[in-house]
Amino acid sequence: MSPQVQELFHEDAQGSQINAQPWWKVQLFVWEPVLFGTWDGVFTTCMINIFGVVLFLRTGWLVGNTGVFLGMLLVSLVVLVALVTVMSGVGVSECCSVGNGGVYSMISTVLGGRIGGTVGLLYVFGQCVAGAMYITGFAESIAQVLSLQSTWVVRGISVAVLLGLLGINLAGVKWIVRLQLVLLGILAMSTLDFVIGTFSHLDPEHGFVGYSEKLLRKNTLPDYTAGETFFTVFGVFFPAATGVMAGFNMSSDLQRPEHNIPVGTLAAVCTSWFLYLVFVFLLGAICTREALRYDFLIAEKVSLVGFLFLLGLYISSLASCMGGLYGAPRILQCIAQERVIPVLAFLGKGRGPNKTPVAAICLTSLITMGFIFIGQVNVLAPIVTINFMLTYSVIDYCYFCVVKTYELQVQQRKKLISRSSSRKSLVSSTHPRYGSGGAISDPVNGTLLQFTKDMDQIFPLPSTEEQRASPASKARGRKTKIPAKEMLMNSFGLDLNSNAPLDKGKDERELEQAAGLDDDTSSQIGLIESDLKMGNQMNLSLPNSGPAELEQLPKEKIDRNGSETNLEGSEIRSIQSSVYARFCNPWVSLIGALCSFMIMFIIQWMYALINISAALILFIYIGTTSPGLPTGAASHFSFFKWLKTSLHNLGRQNGALQDQIVVTPSLSAVGMETRQLTEENADFALRDRYHHSSFITTTDKMVHPQSN
Repeated sequence: MSPQVQELFHEDAQGSQINAQPWWKVQLFVWEPVLFGTWDGVFTTCMINIFGVVLFLRTGWLVGNTGVFLGMLLVSLVVLVALVTVMSGVGVSECCSVGNGGVYSMISTVLGGRIGGTVGLLYVFGQCVAGAMYITGFAESIAQVLSLQSTWVVRGISVAVLLGLLGINLAGVKWIVRLQLVLLGILAMSTLDFVIGTFSHLDPEHGFVGYSEKLLRKNTLPDYTAGETFFTVFGVFFPAATGVMAGFNMSSDLQRPEHNIPVGTLAAVCTSWFLYLVFVFLLGAICTREALRYDFLIAEKVSLVGFLFLLGLYISSLASCMGGLYGAPRILQCIAQERVIPVLAFLGKGRGPNKTPVAAICLTSLITMGFIFIGQVNVLAPIVTINFMLTYSVIDYCYFCVVKTYELQVQQRKKLISRSSSRKSLVSSTHPRYGSGGAISDPVNGTLLQFTKDMDQIFPLPSTEEQRASPASKARGRKTKIPAKEMLMNSFGLDLNSNAPLDKGKDERELEQAAGLDDDTSSQIGLIESDLKMGNQMNLSLPNSGPAELEQLPKEKIDRNGSETNLEGSEIRSIQSSVYARFCNPWVSLIGALCSFMIMFIIQWMYALINISAALILFIYIGTTSPGLPTGAASHFSFFKWLKTSLHNLGRQNGALQDQIVVTPSLSAVGMETRQLTEENADFALRDRYHHSSFITTTDKMVHPQSN
């Protein structure tokens, strides 16, 4: 049995009820799985990652270049890009069964394991670079306080901090979240200290002159320094919103991911956006432009107690880096477990009940340490921005593909029904069929469902009296004889108990009503779907398919007979009627994906080309080393084909014209006769009489069995 799942502070709440253990026997490492909720898990993690070093060190520099008006617009644009990505991720999670791999599982479920592995590895790389940027910002502020300008001092402090965070990550996820709760409280205190300091004292020597309408009017319009533009400032400030996907990355450690992730992430994004606007407005109203441009610690001079602000800066740097060291290894672990790149398979192993990825944590820490030696926040920030913009654009495109794929499925069903109902015979003549006296108006005639009904008539199952017979009477024969129907159904891979079509779910019926399908159409769709399901079962349960073919399906769950029972992530469900899911729009996601892709090249076209080239190399390499990865739920959707079809049908009111085929009917009736092949003699006395026929009248549809 699996160990019992405990709450975050479960042992603390039960401490008064159990015997207290000595301090030397307390377990510092986590040996029980711990699950978190909306506020102690998702909200705290997202706030720690969003409310980071960029806000404390670069908000004044942003206002000094863009001014108050464009600064607030830039902050809103950054938050809007992140918010569109969050809603796209929520929409994908509502429509598809997303696994525990965060961003990687979301993309691979929709676009396939090949694209998911490519973007997932780039996202892990971006998290490592972001961690290096946060630690470097922390080390820069420490060196400035200590009046140490050496680059190697900054690098030494960064490496020491990284090793400390590495130990916390290895201790377990419970200690990470507990520490984040404490750090979030310190960040709230430092923010309050900054707001109180804006009207409690002045420091004109360092550019803090207090509230002035003239100063606010002067700082409203932009005034860029040499080499800076709106989009270069955007590229430096965008890492302030790169922590919005932290809730998705910790889905395996949540109690109710479908509820915790949307509520906690949206609350963190809205709170951070409000605090960003407050910082931009207050700094533009009380500080001179020269101080905002060249003094990165101008907010510390504004604060009432500068130590609290510096403490918040240090805490935000450490917490943001710790969040990156928490999410990136778990994504890398999921990629390794699914063997996207076979060389990285050793990273899929975990330790403890929460499966802590020790090897993946060590690897991401080494990559982070490598980028620490670059040692400049303004150099690392554009790299992080380009990488995350590429990831966010792919997530937005995923939701668009999911919605359009489902719409195409509904349209294909409607076309199939319309085609079946519009078939008309050129010659109104019916011909006798085998075993019937006229035409049969059975709507499911010729389907696999009708085939099983025919098998019930030809080979009836044993009666209940025969089934209740004693085992001793059944054991008299030398070997057990398999009934004819069961043997024939097994040869086709069909189930004896799958004669009736499955009932539709509530969501599926609501979707068909929204698509304009009436009850008759829905019933016909149900018959067609039952035939398709039985046909897929025939194709996937062939007796010649050995274990070699089954091993090539990594996402499939195989039952005891070796047949496929379920394809994980291959089903697209309708969007649930939740409050946050109503704001998911595929067109907004598509616009967000295109804007993110264009902003990449506007910020740093060289970094954008390097990222796209690296993505192409990874895509080709993964396709070569792991060709059997799942294709994804939206693998049949092509954006360019959809665009071509939409433009082609733009001026048509009734849609595209369907192909009409005229088939020449057979004018001659077909006569059939039966002949008995098995003779009635002693040699064939024990053989069942397989040659049966049924005569169906056209008036009462009564079945009269006949035997040859």
